[in-house]
Amino acid sequence: MRPISLEIEAFGPYLDRTVIEFDKLNDAGLFLITGSTGGGKTTLLDAMCIALYNRSTGARRHFPDMRSLSADNTRRTEVTFTFSLGEETYRFHRALFMKKKRGSEVYDLHDQHECHRLLNGTWELAASGASKTVTEFAQNLLHLTAEQFSQVIVLPQGDFLRLLRASSKDKGDILKTLFSCENWQNLIYKLADRQKKLALTRQQNQAVLLSLLEKHDVKDLPALQVQIEQLEKQNGEAEELLAHENVRLTAAQEQLKNALAYEQLIKEKSTAFQLLQNAEKQLQTANAAMADTAHTEERLAALQEKRMETARQIEVLKQERKQSEEKNELAAKAAAADRRLNALRNDLTAAEETRANALKSIEAGEKYVAEINEAAEQIPQLMTKKTALEAQCRSLEDADKARREFDALSREHETKKDIALREKLTVTAQDKAVSVAEAARMAHSAATLALELTEGTPCPVCGSTHHPAPAHNAENTVSEDELNAMRGELERLRKKYNTAENAVSAAKAKADIAAEQLQAAKEACSEITASAEELKIALSDISAQLSAAEKKAALRVKTQQKLQSLRKQAEDTERLHSDLTAQLAAGTAELEQLSARLHTFKDVRPVTEIDTAVHAQQKAASALDTEYAALEKAHRTASENLAAAQKFLTAAKDRYTLSENALAAFGKAPGTTSSAASELQQKLQSETNRLSALCGSLKQTLNAARSTAKDVEALLAETAELDTAYSRVTRLHGLLSGKNALRMPILQYVLSIILDETIFSANRYFTIFSRGRYALRRITGATSGAGYGGLDIEVLDGMSGASRSIETLSGGEQFLASLSLAFGLSEVVQANSGVVRMDSIFIDEGFGSLDGDTLDTAMKALETIRRSGRVVGIISHVSELRQRIPTMIRVSHKESSATATVISE
Repeated sequence: MRPISLEIEAFGPYLDRTVIEFDKLNDAGLFLITGSTGGGKTTLLDAMCIALYNRSTGARRHFPDMRSLSADNTRRTEVTFTFSLGEETYRFHRALFMKKKRGSEVYDLHDQHECHRLLNGTWELAASGASKTVTEFAQNLLHLTAEQFSQVIVLPQGDFLRLLRASSKDKGDILKTLFSCENWQNLIYKLADRQKKLALTRQQNQAVLLSLLEKHDVKDLPALQVQIEQLEKQNGEAEELLAHENVRLTAAQEQLKNALAYEQLIKEKSTAFQLLQNAEKQLQTANAAMADTAHTEERLAALQEKRMETARQIEVLKQERKQSEEKNELAAKAAAADRRLNALRNDLTAAEETRANALKSIEAGEKYVAEINEAAEQIPQLMTKKTALEAQCRSLEDADKARREFDALSREHETKKDIALREKLTVTAQDKAVSVAEAARMAHSAATLALELTEGTPCPVCGSTHHPAPAHNAENTVSEDELNAMRGELERLRKKYNTAENAVSAAKAKADIAAEQLQAAKEACSEITASAEELKIALSDISAQLSAAEKKAALRVKTQQKLQSLRKQAEDTERLHSDLTAQLAAGTAELEQLSARLHTFKDVRPVTEIDTAVHAQQKAASALDTEYAALEKAHRTASENLAAAQKFLTAAKDRYTLSENALAAFGKAPGTTSSAASELQQKLQSETNRLSALCGSLKQTLNAARSTAKDVEALLAETAELDTAYSRVTRLHGLLSGKNALRMPILQYVLSIILDETIFSANRYFTIFSRGRYALRRITGATSGAGYGGLDIEVLDGMSGASRSIETLSGGEQFLASLSLAFGLSEVVQANSGVVRMDSIFIDEGFGSLDGDTLDTAMKALETIRRSGRVVGIISHVSELRQRIPTMIRVSHKESSATATVISE
């Protein structure tokens, strides 16, 4: 990854938009990020990390924690980081902005996350939406988590030594990601999973095999085959018996069929004879009934003439009823017309009253509209006064808040200064104690050597054979372990002091910002003469006046609409009055016409009287219809019965003749009855069913045994294959898991080789940094676990020839060791063409712990890195580095915002 540009706004101390063009720095290869303590140098590294992972370097803070304290609700916090990765270019953008809740004055913080890829000169969206989505895209793109990014590319202040001091597990996680070693561990996992699946499958096969054999109550395949042979023999015998019984059953069924047919013919002849006798009797009865209806036709003609006369009388009455109904309708219309005239007279009176009331309301409304217009004209002036008073109140409140914050931060700054001073005195005392102990230890080393000198024997140090003044053993000399413990305590105290110093710088930066904010608040209040209480009272009065005016003005539209409605109502009432007058005249004329027509129907009878006469005629007609229908039905029934009796007799004669012919055609009677034949057939059928069921059961059992035998044979073959595969997978899994000649898992072996290569590359720098005294070495020996052991690092001390713990190095020495390890790791990654591209590295502080000579040596090593084509960015306030590195980003403070300026030579 090689940075191209960084854009930030309202981010940490950078309130105003700030753009860093790394393209101007990449050509130099080595550049410095410098400025005052707490000015915003580390914030630039935090911005890059947040753009990628939504967390700052070292995962100390999240994006919302980095929003500028000076940003108001209208300003967006934005971070845009553009970089190249191989041949591709990416741009990650994240933003924070305030948005009001609907219907409220409360603001909520919202966020925006997206990533673009440059394709053919156009930025195309690669990922967007939730923060997690864009962060996962960055992890997949760089093949680094946020923590690993902070360990191998952006080395944050205070976390620089994490990679050097990391445990075997943490180093293993980093190296696995950087060199894509997960496949080795995944291979072991897959082999273990394969081994379990094979064992489980074999176990399942054995269970299925036992279940199949138990189903047939046998122990093995040969016993099952013997059982199959026995079942085949039994099935053959049962099928022969079934065939013999089927022949007997067919003969019995034919005998039963003949007996049933003869008995049915005898029964049919008897039934036909009985029907013939009944038909002759029925014909006699029908002839007698037909003779009784001889005079029915004359009576039907007389009844028909009476029915027609009654119908004519009813029609005359209906015509008279229509005239009576028309008379009633005219009377109803006349009454309705009279009611309408009365209603019109009432409506005309009401319309006159409504018109008078509307005119009065219009006059009052016009007067009220004038009052509302006067109130509306006062609103702008009142709002101006209110806005001015609110601004003065806020200025006084902001000044009071700024004063309280400044006082609190000032007290915090003084407290942290006292703590730092105490820590510094503790470090000085411990440093002095270590120096005294080291001097005593050196003296003790000389005395120990002197005890072994003999006159005439060469000194192992100077080679002289004469020893005139050998050293004497000193009392109260500390041991090497005690001295190492004192050095460790000194380093711990130094770290604690550094932490305290950083806290002082941070507290001072906060106090300085608070002081600037307090001064700005005081300047904003310089022209305010009234007290806060007086301003609040005046604001309350103006607010009340404004509220009253706004309420009245709010009624203007509604009042004007009401006035317009009243005017329209008056016009409508006027038109209604004219319409009602015309309708009254027309209604009077209509009533006179109806009265004249009604006079022509004065002799017509009422409807009720006419209905009574109609009902009497209809009753007489109904009686005639009933008598006529009864006579007609009796005559028709007699005729139909006679025809039916004749037809029935003919059918009965035909049926009897057919039954005699069928009986003659059958011939001789059977030798047995149907009941005896049926009993024999049932007995044979029962035996046949029993034999058929036995054959089916035997065949089903035989087929099941044959199928089971095939399944058993297949399972035995499959189990043999599983045994071979299980043995092979188990052996391979054991070899890769550590059951080998080296007794080392494959992942641990691969990671140890990678770490050895990294340490070898790192020692090229560490040897230069330490002037040939120190070298890093991986601690070898027995380890436990799989894939993560054996990755701890120790130091070889050329002065003593012994190995040392990393913790025994001084702060500056540990910084140089970490720097060497970072450079070595970068070289190994590039050389092996891993998935991670480490074209850049950023180092936050640490050079302040180096003396002049060591700093000069470190600069020479950095120059070597620069010539290899990689970019190194250093954050430091050491003045000597500004003289050595002319290309830099200078961070400073301007008014209320930090600024960053690129200086390239």
